Amino acid sequence: MAFLRHIHTPSDLETLLTNKTSGLVVIDFHAAWCGPCHAIAPFYEQLSQQYTHVAFAKVDVDALPSVAKKYYNVKSMPTFLLIKNHNVVETIAGADKGALSTAVQTHAPPAPAATSLGEGSSKDESAASKDVSLLEYLDSTQLNCLNESDTHNIKSILGNKTLNTGKSYLESDSDEQLLINLYFNQAVRIRSIVIHTVDASHAPKAIKLAINRPALGFEDVESATEPDMAQVIEQLSPDDIANSRRIPLRYVRFQSVGSLHIFVASNQGNEDETRINAIDVFGQPVETTKMANFHAAEE
Repeated sequence: MAFLRHIHTPSDLETLLTNKTSGLVVIDFHAAWCGPCHAIAPFYEQLSQQYTHVAFAKVDVDALPSVAKKYYNVKSMPTFLLIKNHNVVETIAGADKGALSTAVQTHAPPAPAATSLGEGSSKDESAASKDVSLLEYLDSTQLNCLNESDTHNIKSILGNKTLNTGKSYLESDSDEQLLINLYFNQAVRIRSIVIHTVDASHAPKAIKLAINRPALGFEDVESATEPDMAQVIEQLSPDDIANSRRIPLRYVRFQSVGSLHIFVASNQGNEDETRINAIDVFGQPVETTKMANFHAAEE
């Protein structure tokens, strides 16, 4: 399993660096025509699997010349930059496995201890403890929600691809239903989600989840059941929503996800509006295919 982030835009890189200000980011500046880049690529991927608490990214210098030259003055390939709090702490020029391994070991923070996430096998708990927030992999240009309020929309809580901790919230418009469409810029596996609402009576109650379903409408989900939907949850726990606890999903059904669709059918207090203050998605990236191509194939 790969843990690599492929940077497609300058904003992707800025989001990654902002999310990892307290950790280590390693960036591989490479090119398709570079032989040494291809030679060291499998070793770089192995490091990403070994140091799962470190963010490993790749930048194609021909696709993003402004990032390579303007911001970091990269002149040869491959070049590896180790960055902490937006500052370059070490540079490795060339395909030097030993130097790269030593640098990562030197600058990587201690790995977080695994924590129990409830009942289940030790294997499941171990796998879940390695899950990361997948918000940084969202394609914010395709982020949308049907029946959202004009003043309280989905981008107000997910537009910057980080967990919302402010006062903004998503609110439904004409009735209590919402159809949230989250698109990712690379395929992911999803193990759990978090839905947080401050106002208990307006919090979601019944939800249905689908994957990889472009152009989904309310008529497609209102009466749909499993297996047409990846998972149906008839009653969300008010405590889970209030305390931002992870809601486990049927992991086997959420493999190679390019888009996640969350249909909110009702709320806890039978209110006219449903509100959501924050959404998070947990799992792992699983491949490096650019999802713009994946979405085009779906249509």
